[in-house]
Amino acid sequence: MEKRYILDFIFPRYCCICGEFLVTHDFKYLCATCSQKVVLTGAHICEKCGHDFGEISEIAPPCCPRCLRSEFQFISLRSAVRLNRITRYLIHQLKYRNGEYLAEDFAKIMQKNIPFMALLKDGILVPVPLHWKRIFKREYNQSEIIAKSLQKLSVNMKVLPLLKRTRHTPPQVGLRTQERHENVKDAFNINLKIKIDRDCKLIVFDDVFTTGSTINACCKELRKHGFHNIYAATFTQTSRN
Repeated sequence: MEKRYILDFIFPRYCCICGEFLVTHDFKYLCATCSQKVVLTGAHICEKCGHDFGEISEIAPPCCPRCLRSEFQFISLRSAVRLNRITRYLIHQLKYRNGEYLAEDFAKIMQKNIPFMALLKDGILVPVPLHWKRIFKREYNQSEIIAKSLQKLSVNMKVLPLLKRTRHTPPQVGLRTQERHENVKDAFNINLKIKIDRDCKLIVFDDVFTTGSTINACCKELRKHGFHNIYAATFTQTSRN
């Protein structure tokens, strides 16, 4: 602890949200005040996609309307936190502002969601891959570095690059649902160099779940190669009215 104090004064850390000087705290780049504004997903969620229905008094339906009309290829998906001003900012910093340094804090936030971590237990996390052109520009795959940070916090999971991106696709942001589906259609292939049991528990992992097009395309490719015990997990997901 003494060494940590010394390092903090030589190389000061500040909260990435409010700029407060940090000496000691649970997180590296989040102060106590800002970290408390991160809200974990609640108990009232869709059994399929994990959509958070919010704090409601009545019994929530087992599935949201989207899942009733969608053919998702995963057994179920869970997100760790609700999307709000703080989590939206964290995602933006991670993806577009060289925020690789935040990966450990992402993992620590997710670790606080016990039901979420239960899904990951004894599973193999399969990060949604980026095309090499996107990695060249960003220098890292945000989903992969969060997954690897989670792996460091738990001995009950591991990360494998079981999928690879075969073609460069435009960003999904701004596209309609059907356009998103077409954009990522046949954009992933399995990494045949990795040999694992087809009965193992796979968890396709991404930072944000929006329409599910990208994750679903990944799951579809895995199923095509004989995997069937497929789940999905994300840091957060976009809200729906």
